Amino acid sequence: AARMTSLTRRVRRTTRTDSHARAYTHIARLMRATTTACVARGASIGRVILNKRANHHRKLSSSTLASRREVMIGTGAAVVGTNAAIATGGANGASAVVEPVSASGMLDALEALPVGSTLAKGAFVVTSVQRVKPYDVVAVELEHVRTGAKLLHVGADDSNACFNVAFRTTPRDSTGVAHVLEHTVLCGSEKYPVRDPFFNMLRRSLSTFMNAMTASDFTCYPFSTMNKVDYSNLLGVYLDACFFPKIKEGDFSQEGHRFEFATMDDPKSDLIYKGIVFNEMKGAMGSQSARFGRELGANLFPTSTYHWNSGGDPVNIPDLTYEQLKAFHALHYHPSNAKFYTYGDLPLEETLQQIEDLALNRFDRLDVSKLIVEDEQRFKAPQAVEVTVPADAIVADANKQSIISLAWLMVNQIKDPVSLENFALNVAGDLLTSGPQSYFYEALLEPGLGSGFAPGTGYGGSRRETSFAVGLKDVAEADLKKVETTILEVLERISREGFPRDRVEAVMHQVELDAAVVTTQFGLYAGFGAFSTWVHDGDSLRSLRTPELAAKLNAALDADPQFWQKLIKKWFLDNTHRLTVTARTDPDYDKKLDEAEKKKLKSIEATLTEEQKAKIVANALALKENQDMKEDVSILPTLVVSEAVPKEIKKWGSKDMKIAKGIPLQYDEQPTNGVAYFTTHFSLDGLPERLVPYLDLFCEFIDQVGTEKMKYKDLAEKIKLKTGGFSVESVLRPIADGKGTPTVSLAIGSPALERNVD
Repeated sequence: AARMTSLTRRVRRTTRTDSHARAYTHIARLMRATTTACVARGASIGRVILNKRANHHRKLSSSTLASRREVMIGTGAAVVGTNAAIATGGANGASAVVEPVSASGMLDALEALPVGSTLAKGAFVVTSVQRVKPYDVVAVELEHVRTGAKLLHVGADDSNACFNVAFRTTPRDSTGVAHVLEHTVLCGSEKYPVRDPFFNMLRRSLSTFMNAMTASDFTCYPFSTMNKVDYSNLLGVYLDACFFPKIKEGDFSQEGHRFEFATMDDPKSDLIYKGIVFNEMKGAMGSQSARFGRELGANLFPTSTYHWNSGGDPVNIPDLTYEQLKAFHALHYHPSNAKFYTYGDLPLEETLQQIEDLALNRFDRLDVSKLIVEDEQRFKAPQAVEVTVPADAIVADANKQSIISLAWLMVNQIKDPVSLENFALNVAGDLLTSGPQSYFYEALLEPGLGSGFAPGTGYGGSRRETSFAVGLKDVAEADLKKVETTILEVLERISREGFPRDRVEAVMHQVELDAAVVTTQFGLYAGFGAFSTWVHDGDSLRSLRTPELAAKLNAALDADPQFWQKLIKKWFLDNTHRLTVTARTDPDYDKKLDEAEKKKLKSIEATLTEEQKAKIVANALALKENQDMKEDVSILPTLVVSEAVPKEIKKWGSKDMKIAKGIPLQYDEQPTNGVAYFTTHFSLDGLPERLVPYLDLFCEFIDQVGTEKMKYKDLAEKIKLKTGGFSVESVLRPIADGKGTPTVSLAIGSPALERNVD
């Protein structure tokens, strides 16, 4: 299953866990974490900051559509103007270059690309073109003629250009081969033979994002930047790293695993395992939630690639060999198995030509059919398993330490690529588990059957086939059966009564708001949302279909009063692929693993000859010497700011006015796609010192405890129905001239659709 664990020594290189992977299923939710163009200035009591656009987004013409470029701030790079030379081809496949055009002209030119036309001197053929009006982008799908590599370009009036390349990586064991490979390809390449080229590029780039990620069935390498020269530099480094890495044995031993002695140069000291991925996964799998999530996924997918731990289990990682790693790269990191994603306002053909010249022209088509992920074999009857997990470090009640969860395997996103039921199940998952007013919160947590939802709870769409899980942690042994019975009873009730329309409307409002909010990393996350299905040759526009599916769901609800009842019955009550996982804790869980590892190492050490021990010492010393050696990193491309970054500064006009009772208002009129961003500041000057330690707690819980007029559940429902959720924080503002005392305020803010501003 996928993981998301940051590596401090890398460039925020990550992989994902089951619970985090669910965030990718509804990619618009990720896009809500945005910074607005509202900036508080000075100190005032009850200061209100409002950012909205004058023309309603539903009435926009092509010339007045909101520009994402204009709402982007705080990236550290100056905005680069649109210079969109678009390549178009006629029916005969000939290419022609159109002169630089406006943003709307660039999108029109992309939309006019004929299917079957070729770009980049015939290297790529256009296979599909679609304008996605709710986001005002044009999606162009292409195929590399020689290798079969697929490319999706999302043209947008957005200077934060993105690139990502993903490879379908399908592990057949838990050695973590895909994860180790992700690390190893970043240890130097053919053109850039230096350690950590990504890390070194941080000082040579104005990137707004750089990363590498290993999921349960794909590995991807994304970056974004607002500078055209920087984009070209990063693209060259990324392509060389992915397709022409050195993959030296020393790098494998550093990143994956190796033998060392506890005292590096003393073969008489204990033999131990070392390795970055090995140690990282010890930490990642060291928690109760991680172990339970892994057991849940492994047992829900007993026959497919999702059964295995793609990040690697520390017990199995030492079984991986250098030869297996190289073979895995040769098969999986081939253009025939690659999906390229580009986004933004940079000229499409220039990017295609660079990809062709720097990488693809050196490959021929390869048969990668053996990498196809087979559908999971469905249960003929519900299954139940019992597992053991580590005990939490802090136990509130020694008699309440068990975990129980029910999980269902659901929609096949490849066979049913644009599934209304898939979207509806996502909405149902929100109604069932999100917030204090949700069905399972009321039925399971309010009675005190457990301390919180079990790891993995919610609807997950990051795999080829979706799933839903719900359960509790910290459950008494005597209550385990009651939890399972209660879950099924709730589903039975919904299959008779359905969901109240007002609750559905609250969730659908969030969907509408999510679709309208466009963030600074919209393009990046739209690409992430595509890969879960696209790597399996499924829907590449999955993450851009939210408005379309929301409209279809509303129409279906209007047409069929029994819609929810039928959905719950089909995918929950009548679904035989149901799994009940019961976990009991063992306080000595980690100790037993450590003892087993030491025992294994002792047995290996007993078989080592003096020559083999000497080699282990020599390899360790050589690795340290290599790590300490200074390298010439000047071979990496460098963005020269004085030459490549425009000196013009984009200025934003603000209007200062007064509203009721003389409260000052800062009003910023900007193109925000029909969304108003509201922030109000309450002065905290004079706050008694004895209350200061509680300020963070107050910010954390103010929107969760109800008010004089509303109970906390009603408030939560109202927030969901009218806003994008509250952000509450304390803000310290220094005085601009450095004189006087800084001011502190409590800031409460939220995005909202224009109709809900009042």
